Amino acid sequence: MVSGLGQSISRDAQREWMQSLRARIAHIELVFNNGDDGHPLVAKLAHLESTRTVGVKPGNGYARQRLTAVKRRFAYDREIIQALDGLGGFFPDVASTEPWTELGDVDVVFLDKHGEVLGATVTHEGMVITPDDDERLDR
Repeated sequence: MVSGLGQSISRDAQREWMQSLRARIAHIELVFNNGDDGHPLVAKLAHLESTRTVGVKPGNGYARQRLTAVKRRFAYDREIIQALDGLGGFFPDVASTEPWTELGDVDVVFLDKHGEVLGATVTHEGMVITPDDDERLDR
């Protein structure tokens, strides 16, 4: 499932996609492309334990590393899904004229118990990437 590049993914489709992954999610990585200081998602998830890393390696639709991006890795908790949805989802709804939801430029990576990617977002492109897509994009 790749969306973006001229295609739109509705808010309902975003919710449906997240829900379809829930049973297999072990970890969620949030990549704050503009840093995480003062971000509303950090405040909503402050009570959950996470590992914070500055700098992100290539992957999930990105060919280069992002040295100033901040990654927070959480064990799966449904509150994370609720917080993402509460901030408006990954991308604005099709009818919206806004360039971002309250989530802003934050990419989300859903991982299974083996650390394999179940799906990821490239927020500034409005894209959802699944493992099949990532293989195709890396060729």
